[in-house]
This record gives sequence, C-alpha cells and structure tokens, in this order.
Amino acid sequence: MKNTHLKNINENDLQESLRLDAEIPAVVHDRINKAYRVIESRKIMQKPAPADPFRWMKTGGKIAGGLAAVMALGFIVCVSDPVMARDLPLVGSLFEKLQDNVSFFGNFADNASVLEEPEAAANKEAATGEAASEDASSPEKAPQENGLYTKTCGDLTITFSEIYANDQAIYLTMSAETSDAFPETMMDQNGKPVVSLLASTGFDFKEDDAPEIQYYNLEGAFLDDHTYSCILRIDLAEAARDFTEYNKQYDLMTQEVLDEMGVSMDDLNDETEEGYALLSEFVDKVSARGGALQSYIKTIDIPDSFRLSLHITELRGDKPIDGTAVNTDDPASFEIPQYIFEGNWDFEIPVTVDASRTVTLDINETNENGVGLKSVTKTPYELTVQELYNEGADSDCFLVALDAQGNRLPYNDSSGDTNNFAIQDRDISTVDIYILDYVQYMDELKGEENYNNNESKPEGEKWSDLLDKHAKYHKTLHFDK
Repeated sequence: MKNTHLKNINENDLQESLRLDAEIPAVVHDRINKAYRVIESRKIMQKPAPADPFRWMKTGGKIAGGLAAVMALGFIVCVSDPVMARDLPLVGSLFEKLQDNVSFFGNFADNASVLEEPEAAANKEAATGEAASEDASSPEKAPQENGLYTKTCGDLTITFSEIYANDQAIYLTMSAETSDAFPETMMDQNGKPVVSLLASTGFDFKEDDAPEIQYYNLEGAFLDDHTYSCILRIDLAEAARDFTEYNKQYDLMTQEVLDEMGVSMDDLNDETEEGYALLSEFVDKVSARGGALQSYIKTIDIPDSFRLSLHITELRGDKPIDGTAVNTDDPASFEIPQYIFEGNWDFEIPVTVDASRTVTLDINETNENGVGLKSVTKTPYELTVQELYNEGADSDCFLVALDAQGNRLPYNDSSGDTNNFAIQDRDISTVDIYILDYVQYMDELKGEENYNNNESKPEGEKWSDLLDKHAKYHKTLHFDK
C-alpha cells in the first residue's frame, strides 16, 4: 500500500532511529525541505488551509533534513519493558503504569478521573460486602461490549478508561483489542509500537461544521499480541482557536501569490527541478506574508466543563524503514509497510478542565527582524511557545528551547508541533527560547554534540553561544520551580 501521509517527525526521533543523513545537493535539500514542510501543513494540493499559519516552523521543523528523514515514518515510543506491559490492567489504572514512560511524562494518576459506564457505576454503588464491591469495581473484569466508552467495529474494540485535562491538552488512556494478533507492521524492528490514530474531534463550546481529520501519534505498549494500550493527547489550546476568518484571508493571499507568479497548483506539484524551484519561490513569498494574517485568528474561551466528540476512522501502524533502503531517485515509488484498521468508533466524553496549575507569560513582542513571541505557557507536563511575526517577516523558521543548564528541551512526541516541549525531568527555572532560520538550523546548527552537556562546557563553546550568534530572535524567561 502506498504511503498517503507524512507523519510529523521530530528531529530527536530521527537521530535515535536513523542516525543518518541523505546525501542530497544543498539546493535540492532546501527545496525538498520547503516542499515537504508545505505539504505537511496541508497548504498544497488544494487542501484546506491549516489550523496554524506558521506550521512550517512547527510541524515542518520535525522533518529533519532531506528525503531520508521524510521516509523515516516510524515513531518510537518509550514503553518497552515486557514485565510492565504484562502487568498492565486493561483499563482503570493505565495512567499509573504509562505516565512515566511517555514523552510528556508526569503524575496524571493522582489527578485523573475514571470514565465509568453508568451501569458499572450503579453496580459499584449498590454492591455490598468487600467481595461484591471488589468484583463490581474491577474494570479489567468488565465485559467488552459497546457502551459509552467502549466501541467495537469489525475486529477492533476501542476503550477509553481515564481522563485528565488542563487548558492546554486533554489526556485519555485508551486500549485497542483485536481477536487476531496485531500484525508486525504495528511494531518497529525492535518490537516497539508504531501506532497512530486518524480521527476528528468536536467540542460543544465551538461551532465546527466540518471538523478536520487529524493524525495522532500514540505513545503506549502492547500488553499482549491482542491488546495495545496508550495515552492519547488532544491539543485543547489549538482547538480553542478560531481560524475561520484566517482561512479566508489565507486563501486570498496564496491565490494572490500564485497570480503574481503566473503559476497554478499543478505547477507547484510538478516533481521536477523546475517544479521544486517554483515551490521554493512560492514558500518564500507566502512565508514573508503570513505574519500579517495573525490578527485574524480568534481565541475561544474554554469552559470549565464540556463534551468532547471523538470520531475515529483508523488505527494504523507504519513500520519504520531502514534508511539504507530509501530510493532517493524515485521516492514516489517507495512503499511503506502499513496495516490499517478502518471503521467508525464514535465517543462522547465529558471533560472537566483543571487550569489551576497552568502559568502563562504574555510577551507580545517582536524585534527588528519582525520576529518574536506572543506567549509561553507552562503546565506540570509541557511548555508551549506561541511565536509572533510582523508583516514581511520570514516565518520559515525553527524553534528551540533550552533548559537552565543550556541543554535542549525535548519535543513532545505526541504533539505535531515543535513549539511544544516536555519538561518533567528538566530545570526550567530559566528557559531560553530561540527562533532560527530553518535551513541554517538543519544544515549548520543541529547536532548531538551541541545539544547536551552544556553545563560542563567552557564559555564560548556552549550551544547557546552558537544559537545567540545566528538567532533571528532570542528570549530568556524565568519560572518558579
């Protein structure tokens, strides 16, 4: 089956899974990166405008240089301990077992709520005696029948069991069960899950006539050959942004650029040297004008409680490809091993928002380059950066954050954006935010030797010194521990 989607891949995943770079001439390297950043953001091929005007910096930034990176579609999760996987219950306490083994790790279990079927809750309330109470409250003993939080379609049963939400994200524990064993294409070469979800979401506080179908990277473990459990992260802050007017203005602006260039979308999709050159020019022009559209993005107030509608259409596995097998001469013909469960699994899930532990620093500044920050938000699990561009500023950039020791903060693997960082094991009393030119970052500034152990490097040789020299924007922030 042909690959029909380029997953969001952050650079750290690629460093760990591939340890290689494609040998592509610099000019082609630049054009391919720009092309795929635009394709990733769904701004090409006459698809709807994205939910973020600067997705090149975020999503595209995760495609780490060259065609080999694009082909590395695997996503390596952290849960690999077979003993832990064997001991996981089906539902009811997955946060406790999984929360320390995902990229956005932290204590969810003490703050989460259990999603109980009404009948199970009534049985537990009515149960008398220790034995009866224990049997009624054991979710792993509950029959796997269709209910509010368990749905079966074809050979796949999906169950949601726990939930925690703040004003940045919704976190749900999920299990997927099959009567037949999961195929090997759901695992990488080391037997670790490479599972993603195709779904659309709806929120009762937001009108949306045509919810966008999205891919979600899942982080979890196979309990056995028939059961996969994970934590699904849904970006709530992004859902609370209204892009209706922005999309209209974006379409007008991109058509204006096409008219000025005298080309069509078909010309940009032409996979030739001339096509790449046109696409590169198109991206440059759109990047320079995108900042002027930010004012059209509106923020919707998130209520304390609401209902989440979740419509799942696919659970899929995309086995990573050994980089040596990539055919750089004919990438379109390269097939990615896939397995897809297709169906319709529909859920209505009540959400209660805990905003008590969220801290937002409103910055709202740009520098002489027209580049800056709108805000930085910290929760117990993540740090989210919202950049800001003036009209005419080039938004084809890459975002980097350093902790108090000067080491790079890791990206959240479940997020499709490179503006979302995991923070649990880091000192973020001081955080440095850098906005960098995308191509320069990929070609000159990245590298494991630069990322880590900066606390022991002499002055003048730290990664921050290199970033300071080349950054289009830099800001130092301070948070209470």
